Amino acid sequence: MFVWAGDKDKVESDFLAVIDLRPGSASYGDVVATLPIGATGTMPHHVEYEFPTDGMLFADGFTAGLTTLIDLNDPLRSQVAAHLSGMGKFAFPHSYARLDNGNVLVTLQGHDGKYGAPGGLAELSSDGKVVHTASAKSSATPEELVWPYSLAVVPGKDRGVVTLAEMGWPGEDYKTTSQVQIWAASDLKMLATVDLPQSGLGVHHTDPAKPRVLADGTVYVGTFSCGVYRIDGVSEGTPMATFVHAFPGGTTMHNACAVPVVVGKYYVQTVPETNGLIALDVSDPNKPIEAFRIKFDEKFSMPHWIAADRKSDRLVVTGNDMSWALIVKPDPATGVMKVDKTLPDGVNFDRVSWPHGDSGPARVHGALFGK
Repeated sequence: MFVWAGDKDKVESDFLAVIDLRPGSASYGDVVATLPIGATGTMPHHVEYEFPTDGMLFADGFTAGLTTLIDLNDPLRSQVAAHLSGMGKFAFPHSYARLDNGNVLVTLQGHDGKYGAPGGLAELSSDGKVVHTASAKSSATPEELVWPYSLAVVPGKDRGVVTLAEMGWPGEDYKTTSQVQIWAASDLKMLATVDLPQSGLGVHHTDPAKPRVLADGTVYVGTFSCGVYRIDGVSEGTPMATFVHAFPGGTTMHNACAVPVVVGKYYVQTVPETNGLIALDVSDPNKPIEAFRIKFDEKFSMPHWIAADRKSDRLVVTGNDMSWALIVKPDPATGVMKVDKTLPDGVNFDRVSWPHGDSGPARVHGALFGK
C-alpha cells in the first residue's frame, strides 16, 4: 500500500510511504520504504485511487501547485519521474482520473500561475506531458464559482463528470457552489452544467465533492454537505440531478462528508459526523438503502480518504491530514465492515524515524493499494 505524506513541521521533504500488506509477511503492517520527493511543505493531497496499469502514479501537492509523477514499478525502489507545475495556462492541480486511452484527466483550481477561479481541465499523457487543456468557464456558472474539484470518467462512454467546489485557501473567503459539469472526455468539450436541487431535508446540495460510477454505470455525486445525487443523462438525453440520500453531518467543515468508494453493490462513504464509514446498498440506484455503519475509535478521527484493494476485500481509510491509516474489511455480501484484526492500530505516522531518516511525524491524505 502507498500513502502520500507531508512532513508535519514542514522542515524535511514530503514523501510517499510504502507499507507491506502481504498476509503472512514478517514485515506486515510496517513502512518498508519511503520516497522523499525533494520538496517541502507541498501539502500532499490527492493521488489516483486505483493503481495505474503502467505503474506511473500522479500525486498532488496542492498548496505548491505541484504534481509529482512517481514510478512505482519497483515499489521498494520507487522514483520521482517528474515534477509538474503549470499545465498550459492552468495551475493548482487537485484530482486525477484515467481516461480509456490511459492518459490522465486533471482538474485545476487556478490559472496563470495563481490560485483562483476560473479553473480548467488538462489531459496529460502517462509520462506527464500536456496533451491539451480547456477552461471550465461557461455561461451557466458565474466565473468566480468555476472551481473544477474532482472528477470521474465513465468507461467506454466518452464522458467525464466534473464537480465544481472550491478547495479553499487560508485567509480567503470560501465560495459555496452547487453545480456539476458533463464533459466529452476525448476532446475536453463541455456538454452541460447540472444544478443540484435542494433535498427538502436540509442543506445537502452545496459543494459537490466526489463523482463515482456505480457497477451498472450509474453516476452518483456526493457533496461535502453530505448529500448523494444520481446524475442521469450523462451519456445521452438531458443531464439532470436527483437527490437520493443524506448522510449525517455536512453542516461545518469539521463534519463534512468527503471521499466515497464503490465496492461491488455498495457505496461506502467517509462520515466524520459518526467518525466512521456508512455503506449503502445501491443495487437499486434510485433507492439506496443503508446496509451498515462502522464507528472508529476516537484516535482515528476525521475519516476523509478511502480507497479499495480490488484484489481483496480491503479498504484503506485516512484522516483529513491526520497521522494514521486504517485498514477496514467489508463483507461483499452484507456490507458489514470491520477493522482488520491483523492490524487493529492501523499504521502510525506520528513517529520520529522513517526509512529515509529521522524527519519526525507526518500528516497523510491520499492512499492506494498496489497491484
